[in-house]
Amino acid sequence: MFLAKILILCSACLLISATPQGFGGFGAPKTLQGEELVSAQRVLQASLTKLAAGEGPHYRISKIRSASTQVVAGSKHIYSVELIDNEGAIKVCNVDIWSRSWLPNGIQVTFRCPNEPELVRQHSA
Repeated sequence: MFLAKILILCSACLLISATPQGFGGFGAPKTLQGEELVSAQRVLQASLTKLAAGEGPHYRISKIRSASTQVVAGSKHIYSVELIDNEGAIKVCNVDIWSRSWLPNGIQVTFRCPNEPELVRQHSA
């Protein structure tokens, strides 16, 4: 019995220490770089285009400062991004894109910009 407990404890320690680099474990955010960052930029641009065609907001990407992804009920992209509004002003915002493709309007985009109320919009895939 004692040997079985030691074996289980060692197995748990091995699993915890064997997480891939840059990934804190299942469900933890993963910072994006390289091709993954380029792919995340396409995700953001697609959502901005879809929202601008509807009720808005109307933003363009100036620069992505950082991006990460997280597996939740669906997937979630988290951005710190410089956005250009209709007047040409640049604002630094945090943008979350939560994608749940099995829902009719399963993409929820949340904008958190300084000195502005949080803005939540949804669109289809």
